[in-house]
Amino acid sequence: MDLTVRSVTDIDYESLLQNGKSVFLFDFDNTINLWKSSEIPDKVLDIFEYLKSKGATVVIVSNGKPRKLNCEVQVIWRAMKPLVWKVKIKLKELLQDKEKVVVIGDQLFTDVLFGNLLGAFTIKVDPLDTRREFLSTKILRLFERLVFKFQRKSGERC
Repeated sequence: MDLTVRSVTDIDYESLLQNGKSVFLFDFDNTINLWKSSEIPDKVLDIFEYLKSKGATVVIVSNGKPRKLNCEVQVIWRAMKPLVWKVKIKLKELLQDKEKVVVIGDQLFTDVLFGNLLGAFTIKVDPLDTRREFLSTKILRLFERLVFKFQRKSGERC
Protein backbone atom coordinates (compact mmCIF):
# COMPACT_ATOMS: atom_id res chain seq x y z
CA MET A 1 0.00 0.00 0.00
CA ASP A 2 1.42 3.34 -1.03
CA LEU A 3 -0.69 5.69 1.08
CA THR A 4 -3.26 5.59 3.89
CA VAL A 5 -5.77 8.35 4.60
CA ARG A 6 -8.98 8.68 6.57
CA SER A 7 -11.34 9.12 3.62
CA VAL A 8 -11.52 9.75 -0.11
CA THR A 9 -11.98 13.45 0.68
CA ASP A 10 -8.53 13.56 2.33
CA ILE A 11 -6.66 12.50 -0.81
CA ASP A 12 -4.57 15.13 -2.62
CA TYR A 13 -5.92 14.49 -6.11
CA GLU A 14 -4.11 17.49 -7.57
CA SER A 15 -0.76 16.01 -6.52
CA LEU A 16 -1.69 12.63 -7.99
CA LEU A 17 -2.67 14.28 -11.28
CA GLN A 18 0.56 16.28 -11.34
CA ASN A 19 2.46 13.01 -10.85
CA GLY A 20 0.90 11.51 -13.97
CA LYS A 21 -1.99 9.60 -12.43
CA SER A 22 -5.01 9.64 -14.72
CA VAL A 23 -7.03 6.47 -14.03
CA PHE A 24 -8.79 6.31 -10.66
CA LEU A 25 -10.41 3.03 -9.61
CA PHE A 26 -12.61 3.50 -6.54
CA ASP A 27 -14.04 0.74 -4.40
CA PHE A 28 -17.72 1.35 -3.65
CA ASP A 29 -19.09 -0.04 -0.37
CA ASN A 30 -17.56 1.54 2.73
CA THR A 31 -15.12 3.57 0.62
CA ILE A 32 -17.31 6.15 -1.13
CA ASN A 33 -20.65 5.31 0.46
CA LEU A 34 -22.21 3.17 3.18
CA TRP A 35 -22.49 -0.57 2.61
CA LYS A 36 -25.47 -1.57 0.41
CA SER A 37 -26.36 2.06 -0.29
CA SER A 38 -26.81 3.37 -3.82
CA GLU A 39 -26.55 7.06 -2.99
CA ILE A 40 -23.14 8.60 -3.58
CA PRO A 41 -22.54 11.67 -1.38
CA ASP A 42 -22.24 15.05 -3.11
CA LYS A 43 -18.66 15.55 -1.89
CA VAL A 44 -17.65 12.32 -3.67
CA LEU A 45 -19.55 13.30 -6.81
CA ASP A 46 -17.61 16.59 -6.71
CA ILE A 47 -14.34 14.63 -6.60
CA PHE A 48 -15.43 12.56 -9.60
CA GLU A 49 -16.37 15.70 -11.55
CA TYR A 50 -13.09 17.39 -10.64
CA LEU A 51 -11.06 14.40 -11.82
CA LYS A 52 -13.03 14.13 -15.06
CA SER A 53 -12.62 17.88 -15.67
CA LYS A 54 -8.84 17.33 -15.51
CA GLY A 55 -9.05 14.59 -18.15
CA ALA A 56 -8.85 11.66 -15.74
CA THR A 57 -10.94 8.51 -15.96
CA VAL A 58 -13.00 7.46 -12.94
CA VAL A 59 -14.25 3.90 -12.55
CA ILE A 60 -16.05 2.27 -9.63
CA VAL A 61 -14.88 -1.32 -9.09
CA SER A 62 -17.05 -3.24 -6.64
CA ASN A 63 -17.50 -6.81 -5.51
CA GLY A 64 -21.10 -5.89 -4.75
CA LYS A 65 -24.27 -6.63 -6.68
CA PRO A 66 -25.36 -4.24 -9.44
CA ARG A 67 -27.28 -1.17 -8.33
CA LYS A 68 -28.46 1.98 -10.05
CA LEU A 69 -26.24 4.87 -9.01
CA ASN A 70 -26.62 8.64 -9.08
CA CYS A 71 -23.46 9.29 -11.11
CA GLU A 72 -22.08 9.18 -14.62
CA VAL A 73 -19.03 6.95 -14.27
CA GLN A 74 -18.26 3.46 -15.48
CA VAL A 75 -18.98 0.77 -12.89
CA ILE A 76 -17.73 -2.80 -12.77
CA TRP A 77 -19.95 -4.84 -10.45
CA ARG A 78 -19.07 -8.28 -9.06
CA ALA A 79 -15.43 -7.57 -9.83
CA MET A 80 -14.18 -10.49 -7.72
CA LYS A 81 -11.34 -8.48 -6.16
CA PRO A 82 -8.57 -9.19 -5.38
CA LEU A 83 -8.57 -11.17 -8.64
CA VAL A 84 -7.71 -8.84 -11.51
CA TRP A 85 -8.78 -10.68 -14.66
CA LYS A 86 -12.33 -9.29 -14.94
CA VAL A 87 -11.17 -5.70 -14.52
CA LYS A 88 -8.25 -6.23 -16.90
CA ILE A 89 -10.64 -7.48 -19.58
CA LYS A 90 -13.08 -4.57 -19.15
CA LEU A 91 -10.42 -1.87 -18.81
CA LYS A 92 -7.77 -3.24 -21.16
CA GLU A 93 -6.96 0.12 -22.78
CA LEU A 94 -6.95 2.08 -19.51
CA LEU A 95 -4.58 -0.33 -17.80
CA GLN A 96 -1.85 -0.28 -20.47
CA ASP A 97 0.30 2.12 -18.42
CA LYS A 98 0.18 0.96 -14.80
CA GLU A 99 2.03 4.10 -13.67
CA LYS A 100 -1.16 6.10 -14.37
CA VAL A 101 -3.50 3.92 -12.29
CA VAL A 102 -4.63 4.59 -8.71
CA VAL A 103 -6.74 2.12 -6.72
CA ILE A 104 -8.62 3.51 -3.71
CA GLY A 105 -10.40 1.27 -1.21
CA ASP A 106 -11.05 0.42 2.42
CA GLN A 107 -9.91 -3.21 2.59
CA LEU A 108 -6.32 -4.42 2.67
CA PHE A 109 -7.02 -7.96 1.46
CA THR A 110 -9.34 -7.03 -1.40
CA ASP A 111 -8.81 -3.45 -2.61
CA VAL A 112 -5.13 -2.91 -1.79
CA LEU A 113 -4.14 -6.42 -2.82
CA PHE A 114 -6.12 -5.97 -6.06
CA GLY A 115 -4.28 -2.71 -6.74
CA ASN A 116 -0.92 -4.29 -6.01
CA LEU A 117 -1.68 -7.18 -8.37
CA LEU A 118 -2.55 -4.62 -11.06
CA GLY A 119 0.73 -2.81 -10.40
CA ALA A 120 -1.17 0.36 -9.47
CA PHE A 121 -0.56 3.05 -6.87
CA THR A 122 -2.76 2.05 -3.91
CA ILE A 123 -4.51 4.19 -1.32
CA LYS A 124 -6.23 2.63 1.68
CA VAL A 125 -8.96 4.66 3.34
CA ASP A 126 -10.68 3.97 6.64
CA PRO A 127 -14.00 2.17 6.19
CA LEU A 128 -17.02 4.45 6.54
CA ASP A 129 -18.93 2.01 8.78
CA THR A 130 -17.86 -1.44 9.97
CA ARG A 131 -20.99 -2.26 11.97
CA ARG A 132 -22.93 -3.67 9.01
CA GLU A 133 -20.70 -5.97 6.96
CA PHE A 134 -20.52 -9.56 5.83
CA LEU A 135 -19.05 -11.95 8.38
CA SER A 136 -16.18 -12.68 5.98
CA THR A 137 -15.37 -8.96 5.82
CA LYS A 138 -15.36 -8.73 9.61
CA ILE A 139 -12.89 -11.64 9.74
CA LEU A 140 -10.65 -10.00 7.13
CA ARG A 141 -10.72 -6.76 9.13
CA LEU A 142 -9.42 -8.69 12.15
CA PHE A 143 -6.46 -9.85 10.04
CA GLU A 144 -6.00 -6.27 8.78
CA ARG A 145 -5.68 -5.03 12.36
CA LEU A 146 -3.05 -7.70 13.04
CA VAL A 147 -1.09 -6.67 9.94
CA PHE A 148 -1.21 -3.00 10.93
CA LYS A 149 -0.23 -3.81 14.51
CA PHE A 150 2.78 -5.78 13.25
CA GLN A 151 3.57 -2.99 10.81
CA ARG A 152 3.65 -0.38 13.59
CA LYS A 153 5.88 -2.57 15.77
CA SER A 154 8.35 -3.30 12.99
CA GLY A 155 8.26 0.20 11.51
CA GLU A 156 7.67 -1.23 8.04
CA ARG A 157 5.22 -0.25 5.35
CA CYS A 158 2.75 -2.73 3.92
